[in-house]
This record gives sequence, structure tokens and C-alpha cells, in this order.
Amino acid sequence: MKIAIFGAGAFGSALGEILTGNGHQVDYYDPAKYPDKNLTSVIDGSEINILAVPSNAAPKLMLFLPHDKPLICASKGFLTIASFKQFGDNFSVISGGAFAADLNNQKPLTLTATSDLVEQLFKTNWLSFDRTDDNIGAMLCGSFKNVYAIGAGYWGLKYATPDFDDFINSVLNEMRLILMQNGGKPETANLSCGLNDLVVTCASPTSRNYDFGVKLKKDPELGKKVLSGSVRLQTTEGVTTVDLIDKTPSFVKPANTPILDRIISLVKNIPIVRPEE
Repeated sequence: MKIAIFGAGAFGSALGEILTGNGHQVDYYDPAKYPDKNLTSVIDGSEINILAVPSNAAPKLMLFLPHDKPLICASKGFLTIASFKQFGDNFSVISGGAFAADLNNQKPLTLTATSDLVEQLFKTNWLSFDRTDDNIGAMLCGSFKNVYAIGAGYWGLKYATPDFDDFINSVLNEMRLILMQNGGKPETANLSCGLNDLVVTCASPTSRNYDFGVKLKKDPELGKKVLSGSVRLQTTEGVTTVDLIDKTPSFVKPANTPILDRIISLVKNIPIVRPEE
């Protein structure tokens, strides 16, 4: 099949390698890496589209994507299901606990797929899938694990320690609340797109979000600087998610999420405001 991947970063390119290995014809749209590629020609030449761009670039790009062709979201930024409503049953998600290097090295992994199409396209002898039809839950898990990874970096949490384990268990409870309040299924948090991705991202100092938390500890104003645009870093989706939580009317933040509240206050460098205050 002819497949277009929008976003040729590390993860998008790794997905493309899997598809090529499975016999598909892959084309990329990424102005930074392929400045000579024309958006219209890439779209017109594809049978399936895969979204692998940073979340802040997705809304504008989706205005041009045809609704009658399957769209697979591989972005782990803050995107609401409302953004994909017009695609109907043509929309699905691939997510889970894997870095691009894991895919490139063909590390045995389980990812989450929300459609038969995702599993058919990407399944290999080293890559398998757990399944759900919960598109919104899979996307929310993928975006909020980045926020929690900022906290893991800020507090210097280390994998396989009691503090890390307590953090993960508490965060899973918060993520289940987030999913329930926003039309997702709480059990989706137990899949690769939830628990596995959360552990991988929160345990890795090489994660941009974890690293941002480390830097935020040293410079409490860093979040404000990034949000104001006075400091530019590589795409850090956790910061973008924090910024969009209060700006997205369709998103409902649960009341009982103390860890999330604390991380938001750290990124924005503001005191925590309790409901009774």
C-alpha cells in the first residue's frame, strides 16, 4: 500500500522503516527534512495517512488531510478526540512504550493498536499489539505520560526504587480518572499506551520530558521561559500539554489529581490553587 507519514522525526521514521520492511511504499512529508516535497502530491499519492508530527503542528495539517482515507495518529502530544471527529471510523491510534531506537533495533515490544488496520500494517515477528477501541484513552495516555515524566525528572526518581514504584501507582490512578472524565476507558491505562509508556518515559533520563524536569529543578523559571517563547528547546510535549490543559474547553481535568496539579504548578512556576481557595 502507499502510505504517507507526516513528520519524519525519529519516531515517524522508525515507523516508516517497519512499513517498508512489511512491503509498503512509504512517502514522508516534513518540510524540515524534505523541503522539496509538496504537501498536495504526498496526500494525493497516499492510501493511508499517518500523523507523527508534534501536537502543535497537527491541527493545521489536519485541515488538508482527506476524511475518506484512513488516518492513524502516532503523535503523543495533547490532541483531543474532537480534532479527529470528522474522520469517523477512518481514525485510529498506534501508541505504547517504545522509543524510536527500540523500533530501529527491533527490540521485542508490545504496542497498543485501536484498529485492525494498525495491527495489520505494523505487526512483525518482534512487534505485537494489545488492543482497544478506546481512541481517546490511548491518546490521553500518550500525552499525559509526558507531563508525569517531567515530575519524575524534577524529583530525580530512579527506576525500580520504592519511590518510583509508588509514583507510578499513584500516577496510574490519576490517569484512570483523567480517562473516565474525558470519555475514555480507565482500563486503557493498563495497556502499553498507558503503563508501559509511562514507565519507559518516567524511567529514562534521555527522555526530553524527564530531562526538562531535571533542568526545571535547577531553573524554576524555565517553564515560564519556554511557554513565553523566550527560551526554545526541542519539542517537549509535556510542557505543551500543561499549557493546553486550561485552554481546551473539551478537556475536563479531574479534581483529585494532586501529582498533576503539582507538576502544572512547577512548570508554570505558580502556587497550587485549591478549589476551596
